Amino acid sequence: METNSLAEVVEVQDVVAITPHSEALYEAGKQMLIDSISTGREFCKTMIGTSTGAIPIYIAILTFILPEDFILGVAGGVTIAVPAIGFLLATTLFSAGYLPATGKFSLDIIDEIEKERDRIIKSNLHFIWYGLGAFIVSTLLAIWAIIINIGVK
Repeated sequence: METNSLAEVVEVQDVVAITPHSEALYEAGKQMLIDSISTGREFCKTMIGTSTGAIPIYIAILTFILPEDFILGVAGGVTIAVPAIGFLLATTLFSAGYLPATGKFSLDIIDEIEKERDRIIKSNLHFIWYGLGAFIVSTLLAIWAIIINIGVK
């Protein structure tokens, strides 16, 4: 066997054809890698609409519960405003998670691609968790504000 002085010789042994099961697993793994970023973005996209829609629903419930001539005062106004502001904050966080990520990497270097993918996923997860936290806290505060104002009429 001749060898080129510039390259090493690699000898392959025990070559086995790819089974349909192995091929399906490779495809599933490939799809999971591809979908890992888009799944987080799609969740953020859904939650943007949910968080934004929560604001008018919350205000409509309050409009139905509170009498027309009711004067809230500072404490009542803050109690009622905080959940709406929280929903707006959640919308902003989910929007940040939905925005396209920027970064530089070489398509020739697999490690760079993997590091950048991991960085994007980690960044999106931060926005998702913070957005969910803001949404959940705002929902609980909205429920509390509604409960304490139910008996006002």
